[in-house]
Amino acid sequence: MICLYKLKIQMKNTIKLFIVAVIAFSVSSCQKEGCTDPTAYNYNPDADTDDGSCTFEGCTDPNAANYDPLATISSTCIYDQVGSWTSTYQEISGDVTMSVGGFPIYDTTFSEITHPDSLEPAGLDFIPDGNLYVHYTDEPTDTGSWVRTGDNLSMTMMDTTLIMLIDSVDGTFMRLTSSGSESESGMGVQIDYNYNMKLEFSRN
Repeated sequence: MICLYKLKIQMKNTIKLFIVAVIAFSVSSCQKEGCTDPTAYNYNPDADTDDGSCTFEGCTDPNAANYDPLATISSTCIYDQVGSWTSTYQEISGDVTMSVGGFPIYDTTFSEITHPDSLEPAGLDFIPDGNLYVHYTDEPTDTGSWVRTGDNLSMTMMDTTLIMLIDSVDGTFMRLTSSGSESESGMGVQIDYNYNMKLEFSRN
């Protein structure tokens, strides 16, 4: 009788363990794994267990103004001129007219592309706080300031202000352009200048 009693107790314990295991399996099988972060690109509102698969959308280019170090899926990146740049191309073109007593006596056009070995300034550093560093090949670096309004970039160095248009800028390339007119007169002679300037840079 004692052995039979022990056998029944053992059977009951085994059945209890089996029931507990079935319940645990049922509960675990009902849980759904996935991304549980509502800010993630692949958020799954039905998931109740995070499986570490969350991905985040944002700009993944460190050179961009809106770079997101947490982003794993690249979206639209926004670029500006802030950073360090090396000059790669410089061109100036235009026309000159000379008049005497209001009558034109000389008119010519000009165009000049600077040789790659003679590009000056050699580089520009736009610091986020508004400081500007202008680098030359064989001369000390000048310090100035910059202000950007829309696509217009104003650069001031040694009491001289140059306003240029940011024609193009991305993670590796920037093009600045400028155009204008100037006049000089004296002794009945007037000289009129029209010019166009193009500067191109690569990002360091």
